Amino acid sequence: MLYRIILTRDVKAQLKDLPGNIKAIARQQIAALATEPHPPRSKELVGHSTHYRLHLGPKYRLVWQVLEEQKAVELEYVGPKFPDLYDKLGLARPGPGGARPE
Repeated sequence: MLYRIILTRDVKAQLKDLPGNIKAIARQQIAALATEPHPPRSKELVGHSTHYRLHLGPKYRLVWQVLEEQKAVELEYVGPKFPDLYDKLGLARPGPGGARPE
C-alpha cells in the first residue's frame, strides 16, 4: 500500500534551497518513502518512535514522521545538519527518566 507524502510550505522551501546534487537525492528519497516509509538506512529518533531521519550526504538530513493510521509520511525537515537541529524540531533526545533536558 502506498503512503501519502505530506509536504508543508516550509519543507517545499527547504527542498528548493538545497544544492543540485543533494536536491536530486532528497527528491528520490522522498518519493521512495511512499512505498517504504522505514528505509533500511533510516534511523528512528530516540524517544520519538514515529520520527525518522536519513542522511543525505554527510552534511544534510531528511526528517519525517510516519502516520500509520492515515497511511501518510509527513516531512518535518530537509536541509543542512546543524548542532541543535533536532532540538529546534522539538525532537531532541529525552533526558534521564524520560524528561527533556533543560
